[in-house]
Amino acid sequence: MIVKLLNSKPLRVIAVILAVAGGPVVKASDKIACDSIAVNVIPEAVTDSCDLKEPSINYAYYNRLKKRAEMWNRLIPNMFTLQYAGGIGMLSGGIGWDYGSSNQWETHLLLGYLPKRYHYHHYWTFTLREIYSPWSIDIKNRWNITPLSISLSVNSILHGDFWTSQPERYPDGYYWFSTKIRFHLGLGQRFSFNIPEEKRLLGRRISVYYEISTCDLYVRQKILNSYIPLKDIITIGIGLIYTI
Repeated sequence: MIVKLLNSKPLRVIAVILAVAGGPVVKASDKIACDSIAVNVIPEAVTDSCDLKEPSINYAYYNRLKKRAEMWNRLIPNMFTLQYAGGIGMLSGGIGWDYGSSNQWETHLLLGYLPKRYHYHHYWTFTLREIYSPWSIDIKNRWNITPLSISLSVNSILHGDFWTSQPERYPDGYYWFSTKIRFHLGLGQRFSFNIPEEKRLLGRRISVYYEISTCDLYVRQKILNSYIPLKDIITIGIGLIYTI
């Protein structure tokens, strides 16, 4: 009976109050856990009065923040391209992104320059290019060969001498096509060097490529006039890609 009385909750609470009131003052710097107090005083009493719970974490909120950060990171370009010739300007440069399960897709934005020739004005061009590479071959984790890359580009000359619709000064139907916008289809190959991790500064890969392409206007001319040589409707461009 006496043991049962001592173990009753009212007496346990009184014992805790007396122990705390008569015991030493506990400071935050002492780093004394509530569990240790419970052991030294009355285990059940202190355990009942100290309800220790881990702070609740809103994992759904942090997952949304993580996905948002990943989305913004994907918008940061990780490819820088420099190209010579290729039907989009004598010299073109720009930014790009690679994506897909094995980075088989690429999107590039290029600004090109066509210098003054004879009595013509110099021109600037803008190109949007999409590239698909079905497969690639790794050689000793250092070199990489892309046997085939297929590109589709939209190119525009940024000057008022060219137009998307025929000006009124020409008879109807005189120019049925746009002189400002060209569509290009190209095939090429790429040879890449994977920079060792211990020697990387900004990038992880340097690639050299070439591309053989033609545009919609050239194809039309070839269809209407079969005597036009094939070499006259084909352009070749070579370039360098730096991937970070």
